[in-house]
Amino acid sequence: MIMKKINFLTFLTLLLFVTPAMAQEDAFFQDTIQTEIEPAFQEDIIFKRDTTKSEAQLNVLNLLVFGALDVGYEHLISDHTSAGVEFFSKVFNKNEGEDVDLSEVYSKDFSITGKFKYFLKDDQVGRGYYAEVFGMFSNGEHENDIKLTNEAGELETQEKLVEYTDLAFGIGVGGKFVAKQGFLIDVSFGIGRNLFDKYSPDIVLLPTVNVGYRF
Repeated sequence: MIMKKINFLTFLTLLLFVTPAMAQEDAFFQDTIQTEIEPAFQEDIIFKRDTTKSEAQLNVLNLLVFGALDVGYEHLISDHTSAGVEFFSKVFNKNEGEDVDLSEVYSKDFSITGKFKYFLKDDQVGRGYYAEVFGMFSNGEHENDIKLTNEAGELETQEKLVEYTDLAFGIGVGGKFVAKQGFLIDVSFGIGRNLFDKYSPDIVLLPTVNVGYRF
């Protein structure tokens, strides 16, 4: 009888120790499982900017400062590359003929520019810092020194606006910042060189401050 009481007390003692231990172990595993599930669930959250491939953009710098319409379309080829085209025209130039004409910063009146971008960040889809190459077909007027015959029949050099059409190639760097919903800002600067027309400007500059939307 005494042995039965001892065994019963021993069983109760073990039960008192084992039950809290099992409860702690169960709580530990539940926390572990929840901890493992939460990051996995977070990784499954995909934002619009990471799934859409097309972008429409407007260069607000050229519009507000130089009175030029500069719009573009860009398509993501992969997570790290994109190709796009931009159309430029001085349709809104209100300073033409005035002493201060900001539009004269650009000799071109019209241009079509193709761009290829390579994004440097491995963990971002088509955003962050990038390097680019571009080709630009342009038409406009550029001031050149032209030799003309004066009234006395002598040759003299005069500065004249001469129309040109040319093709340029260049490189640039920039950064694109895209919100989760797809709204974006793209800031870049490029420099290139015209190749064929002797009356075109030698150097081509492409400052860009684009706002747009990825869809």
